[in-house]
Amino acid sequence: MKHLSLEALRSFSAVIELGSMTLAGERMGRSQPAISLQLKKLEQQLGVALLTRQGSGFALTADGDVLFDYAQRMLALNDQAWAQFEPQQVSGKVRLGITSEFASSLLPKVLGQFAQVYPQVTLQVTSALSKDLLSGLGQQFDIILALREQTNKSDVLIQREELVWVGLPGLLEQPGWPMVVAPEGCIYRRRAEQSLQRAHQPYRITYTNTDFSGLTAALNSGLGITVLAKSTVPKDIPILESFSDNKPLPNPGSVNVIMRLAGGASSAASQLADYLKARI
Repeated sequence: MKHLSLEALRSFSAVIELGSMTLAGERMGRSQPAISLQLKKLEQQLGVALLTRQGSGFALTADGDVLFDYAQRMLALNDQAWAQFEPQQVSGKVRLGITSEFASSLLPKVLGQFAQVYPQVTLQVTSALSKDLLSGLGQQFDIILALREQTNKSDVLIQREELVWVGLPGLLEQPGWPMVVAPEGCIYRRRAEQSLQRAHQPYRITYTNTDFSGLTAALNSGLGITVLAKSTVPKDIPILESFSDNKPLPNPGSVNVIMRLAGGASSAASQLADYLKARI
């Protein structure tokens, strides 16, 4: 009887989500060659190519895109089935802290699925700057999803995010760039200012707001430009790649999206952490 390995499908999904076999291996607790072998076996089973090289990363082929959709659904059903027959129903409150931009882009679908699988768990989601999430772990939060420039052994790497400049293109023509930023301590702000200082590009802070919706409203109204993680940029805000003469903008680099679970966390918190790790 023909069947697909759920473990191989989970590895395949991790490669797509993280864009790297090495990072997928870290998430799955396997070596990079082991992840590569799983993908090759999948391709041999199905008789199709699933991935194609694109620069330093990977891109899905048409067949890979189809399988990725099936993999997501099959893995979700598997998790739901396990939850249904667990000897002890998971229940309780879980306090989840996350940066506001990822609260709207990463979590809604995944948390909705988790709530269906674990209806006895109450989720309390709070948005804050990464520095406040990290300092509040344990006292205010059971789990956090935060941005870090460097990771350590306590961090579960969720994904690596490219940072991009966003805003109205005409603002780049001003001698001192108007900047829309979060308060001091924000990684985006620090990366933006560092890249501008390295490029000797004058700038001025024209608007400050902690809330992501407030920042995007300011961007849309032309108050300034800023740096954001590429996956979080709203569709109605332009990504800025170069000056009018095609000279590239200062490069703000990339950051890590990490997850941390508080020590002594409840079974409900541990279950959510495992679910997020597998699904995001």
